[in-house]
Amino acid sequence: MKTTALPLDAPGDPNGPFFGRHVWTLFRFLHPYRRAFALGLGLNVLARAFDLLPLALAGKVIDAAVHGVTAPQTYLLFGLAVLASFVFLAIFQSGSDYVLSAMAQRTRHDIRLALYSRLQTLDPAYFEDRQTGDIMSVVVGDVDTLESFLTDATTSIIRVVVTFLGIYGYLFFLEWRLALLLFVPLPLAVFAVRRFVTRVQPRYRGARKAVGAIAGLLENNIAGMGVIQAYTAEARLLAAVSERSAAYRDEAVAAEAERARFLPAIYTVAGLSFAAVFAGGGWLVAAGSGPSVGDYTTFTLFAARLVLPLFVFGMLINQIQRAEAAAARIAEMLATKPRIVDQPDARTLAERPREITFDDVRFAYPGREPVLHGVGFTLRLGEAIGVVGPTGAGKSTLVKLLLRYFEPAGGDIRVNGAPLAAFTLASYRQYLGYVSQDAFLFHGTVAENILLGDPQADHAAVRRAAAMAGVDERIMRLPEGYDTVIGERGMKLSGGERQRVSLARAILRDPAILILDEATSAVDTRTEAAIQQNLHALRQGRLTLAVAHRLSTVRQCDLILVVVDGCVVERGDHDTLLAAGGVYAGMWAVQSGEETSA
Repeated sequence: MKTTALPLDAPGDPNGPFFGRHVWTLFRFLHPYRRAFALGLGLNVLARAFDLLPLALAGKVIDAAVHGVTAPQTYLLFGLAVLASFVFLAIFQSGSDYVLSAMAQRTRHDIRLALYSRLQTLDPAYFEDRQTGDIMSVVVGDVDTLESFLTDATTSIIRVVVTFLGIYGYLFFLEWRLALLLFVPLPLAVFAVRRFVTRVQPRYRGARKAVGAIAGLLENNIAGMGVIQAYTAEARLLAAVSERSAAYRDEAVAAEAERARFLPAIYTVAGLSFAAVFAGGGWLVAAGSGPSVGDYTTFTLFAARLVLPLFVFGMLINQIQRAEAAAARIAEMLATKPRIVDQPDARTLAERPREITFDDVRFAYPGREPVLHGVGFTLRLGEAIGVVGPTGAGKSTLVKLLLRYFEPAGGDIRVNGAPLAAFTLASYRQYLGYVSQDAFLFHGTVAENILLGDPQADHAAVRRAAAMAGVDERIMRLPEGYDTVIGERGMKLSGGERQRVSLARAILRDPAILILDEATSAVDTRTEAAIQQNLHALRQGRLTLAVAHRLSTVRQCDLILVVVDGCVVERGDHDTLLAAGGVYAGMWAVQSGEETSA
């Protein structure tokens, strides 16, 4: 199954919608908060009504003055009405802003969780093909951009729409001829908006893509800062960062140039509308065939306020295009499908695995030559199988198939006699304990990293697991013992210590299937011997698969598979393979000779 996704950097579609496509599809995340949205909208409508009320009252005051009304209580009532309108405007506007902003924050939270949940379902190949920084820029940066749109732009959109409809409705009631005159220049605005959208959309998408590239490069460089300094590569890497940053700068400047060309067009359209009303209305009043002086004053004030939404509209289009670029990347990630999924009829693996069989298994990575050719073996309860061979022989691929990161291209993998694909991923993987050659530890304490194997375990169980992994004494010498924070990726520990903490994590899990991929390659031979002795006792009641370059690691295994170019060329226990005088014996002679000479 291939990973499917929306295009990340597709150019703007001149025939597409004015206001984006992806940004509105993400509005489904607002559905749980539809009542809050309706409340915020209602409060905003009321705020706009009280916002416009003083303008309507201004005309009434002028007409009263023109007609000679001198009663002070009349003007006092007008003044109190204006004061009340400002008070209620403040109340309803602040209430609307709070409700809609809180909704936007909750929506951002939901989108970020949806993205992370999706990432956890994707197979390792997805992460191998992408930089961590680029993924982070989507989950953090693009989601924040969308939140800003939901908080600011959405509120502004509601304000513009309500203001526009309210004002125009009232203007049409006052003088329909002038109200129609306002709309004469609007086709020019439609043309300007369409031209702006089609030109600025690719710029913003390019800018968001450039942000991901910068984040990926920075994440990579910061993690490898020690190597950069050791190889005096600072200048070259600074140039690389400068190049990526310049790509973002150029796209952002180009987008701002498009915006700078667009806004004058909107201002011109607004000016034409207001000028037409100003001149036409003045002539009608002077000719005696138009509204009263007070109504004309109200009309002029309302028309000025109607022009303001056009200015805001220009900025909103710009914000929407920024949000569209971010939403496209979010939608692409949410639309990505994992290669490995549960079959429709998959069932739960209810009992602990007792036997695993590889039957004529063949495999090739996508777009590459076959890696495994007809591999077959059976691993039974209480047994340990070792896998050895030269680099690139396919040993780690066997591990990935056993972890079900990939599906075999041919042959079959069976668990307890049933195909592995017949069981759900979660129910199968709950029985696995895995220690990789690149031991990964999370930022946090030593105890927190080990407890990942079993979050419910007590401290005594954690220490027992660490002791079996040969790292308990070393941990107790750390400044805070098991509560010592070990830094990102466990960088405060040595390579051997990281491997042993990772091994302790797997031991604490008490897995039915223990998978060791070069699990002790970074420890010295004396420490490894002690660990192997503990693991020999641990293998009772479970299935153990150990991949190693160092043959002493698999010496005690019940069966050793020698893999060369994806084929099992030899199999047997240590003594049998030595007696055969083949590939294994040659590897043993080289390694033991090196140890002797050392």
